[in-house]
Amino acid sequence: MADEEENQEAGEEKKGGMMKVILLINGLVLLIGIGVGVFMFMSGDEESDGAADMEVLEDAEAVEGANGQKSKGTPIYVPLHPAFVVNFENQEQVSFLQVDIQIMTYDSSVESALKAHMPAVRNELLLLLGGKQYHEINTREGKRALSQEAIQVMQDVLKNVGEASSIEALYFTSFVMQ
Repeated sequence: MADEEENQEAGEEKKGGMMKVILLINGLVLLIGIGVGVFMFMSGDEESDGAADMEVLEDAEAVEGANGQKSKGTPIYVPLHPAFVVNFENQEQVSFLQVDIQIMTYDSSVESALKAHMPAVRNELLLLLGGKQYHEINTREGKRALSQEAIQVMQDVLKNVGEASSIEALYFTSFVMQ
């Protein structure tokens, strides 16, 4: 009886020992796999970055050649805070529009001009947004058209006060209609 108990304990110890060996081997394989993956990821980035840089350079040269002008530099983003909130008619009920806008330009003087004349810019944008119908700006095309109209309105305001008006793009960073 005592021999049987000793044999069972020895069998359990062998099973436990074998399980430890299996876990160690699995752990080593996992670590080796992670190491190889990290190495490949790190070395792959250098090669792809070089290729991506070459592609970007070629694209820039192609654009420069096509337009006959050089790149304009780093874009400057000007947030128009606080968010614009207007009400407009939506089929005989009052609806609200809340919009966060950022302006992109390459000219730092436009940034300072927008800040200096922010009351006039905000006034014209509020009038533009408030004059829209729900169905006009409900679609993607409507939002793009609104963006172009807003750029034109801001350029007109800046031109009227004798400031630089080279606004390149307008981005809606939040657009909520309710």
